[in-house]
Amino acid sequence: MNYSLIIPIYNEERTLIKLIDKLSNLNNKQLEVIIIDDGSNDGTKRILDQHIDEFVISLNKFNIGKGASIIKGAKLASHENIILIDGDLEVDINDIPELILKYETQKSDVIVGVRWINKNSRKDYDINSIGNFIINYLFNLLYKSNFNDILCCIKILSLKNFESLKIQSQGFSIEAETMAKLVLNGFTIDEQLVKYNRRTAQEGKKLKFSDGWKIIWTILKLRFLNH
Repeated sequence: MNYSLIIPIYNEERTLIKLIDKLSNLNNKQLEVIIIDDGSNDGTKRILDQHIDEFVISLNKFNIGKGASIIKGAKLASHENIILIDGDLEVDINDIPELILKYETQKSDVIVGVRWINKNSRKDYDINSIGNFIINYLFNLLYKSNFNDILCCIKILSLKNFESLKIQSQGFSIEAETMAKLVLNGFTIDEQLVKYNRRTAQEGKKLKFSDGWKIIWTILKLRFLNH
């Protein structure tokens, strides 16, 4: 199978070189890497310019959001399957081969990463981890599911199936919308534990408290208004 790896990034100058090194080390000829720079205003573009012959790179003139960037990346994909992952290195790029193996050997339509199997496996608690737990619990309650981590950024599925979801979210709500529509449309979903290194706002984490409310609204809207 062939894959297009879609990575949205925004102002990741500090860790971008490490990300590129990890991508280069994947050394998978079946893997097309698509990086969407979402209007970065630091040194991200300068670094990406040095790798235009190695990856498919698209530059947004201004910040349009994570969801919009992923949608744009999917339109650039040339392979039958896509892998979605953030470019902030919170989820380990090195886990991709293991997820591909599971995708190719399981009968599930989608493989989604999980950063923890249950709440007791988390090593720390802050507003983000508590918010994740609440959102995940709400999702499972409303959608009659049993997922461990619906907001994890890494997923593998066919491009055809992704396009059939007709994703509308422009920002961070794309994770919730994708999972909700996968469930509502009857796709089979399997989980795979991935290594996770959470970063702080000082280290560049961009998710805000207001994004949590948008995610909750997306979950409610899709469950009760759009189905």
